[in-house]
Amino acid sequence: MRLLVFLIKWGFPLLVVTDMGTTVFANPALLNISRGVRMFILLLFIFENIKYLKTIRKFYFAKFLFIFALIHFFYIFTDPIFMEGVWQFAKVLFWILGLNVLFVYGYKNRLTLYDFEKVIKRIAVIAFLFTGIYYITGLLESDYNAAAYTGVFIYPFLLYTSNNFKKNKFYILLVAITVMVTIKRGAVLAFLATNVVFYFWSLFTQFNLKKFVLGLTLLTVVSFVGFYFIMQQADRVEDRFSEEQMDLSNPKAGSGRVGLYTGLFLEWIESNNIIFGFGNQADSHRWGGLRRTVAHSDIFGYLYNFGLIGISLIFIFYVIIIKFYNRYKKIDSENSSIIIAVLVALVLVNIYSGVFRAQEVLYLFSVFPYFQLQQKNQY
Repeated sequence: MRLLVFLIKWGFPLLVVTDMGTTVFANPALLNISRGVRMFILLLFIFENIKYLKTIRKFYFAKFLFIFALIHFFYIFTDPIFMEGVWQFAKVLFWILGLNVLFVYGYKNRLTLYDFEKVIKRIAVIAFLFTGIYYITGLLESDYNAAAYTGVFIYPFLLYTSNNFKKNKFYILLVAITVMVTIKRGAVLAFLATNVVFYFWSLFTQFNLKKFVLGLTLLTVVSFVGFYFIMQQADRVEDRFSEEQMDLSNPKAGSGRVGLYTGLFLEWIESNNIIFGFGNQADSHRWGGLRRTVAHSDIFGYLYNFGLIGISLIFIFYVIIIKFYNRYKKIDSENSSIIIAVLVALVLVNIYSGVFRAQEVLYLFSVFPYFQLQQKNQY
């Protein structure tokens, strides 16, 4: 469908504009535009998934993603606020059906690897510009997330299409600045881990002197960028990276995450809901009618909300990704390292943040359909 191809090419970057513009311009109307565009794209995703179901079955992750979506659908009915459950399910459905569409459109040569690379580059530029506005205007003081995780999610695709660091150097630098300037601990850790794992795993599988030099140069530049912005924001660094924040025996460490995770785990393990959990979004309803913060972790959130069923979904996903890597590493041993890099980033963010209800996680997983298609000589 030409309309959907257009929306992917230009609508995805527009969503970054409306999401971040909501804060910059203090205009809630932009957020409503963002939601409207997403829902319209989701509707088109649904139509395309039904239309091309036969082709989607060839996608390595299709069966698991169907089960993942199905379980989330059933849990809607356990949500204390049904319509909120529907909205959260729509977020999960967005990236699942979106991945299927990327596979189908790539398979049919409607949206090639190089087409989607242009989309990622547009997002990289927009995220960088808005993060720069946040930094200059001081908005990072109150909303330090900015586009940090957007940068983390699009980064593996840039690395994958970099041809062993020969291309995309400008965009890689933009993303590095976008992530590092926020000093968002989780995003910075995932970003650095993606770089290190991709670089060393790629060298280990197939050593190349030029790749060694280019990759080392990239890591050096990224480290310098990070050090520079850390020095420019010494007051924030002292607070966010203090000894208290890093002490895992302190319930207040990690902005209170240690205490939050401990409480979620103990409530779950001491309950009668070990298998099925407490229900959809139960982590934000732990104090009855008083809404509090969500789990800020897929691992602990899924454990609390969906019990062993939920945590099993996450671990099965890891296993399937590893099997995906094992299947294709013999065909493309050098580039298959990006699969491991994506897995490492996913595991880290699963632990201390949460990605499955962030529609932008589609960018992180977009490597999978295109990698599979490239090995099938579709391009």
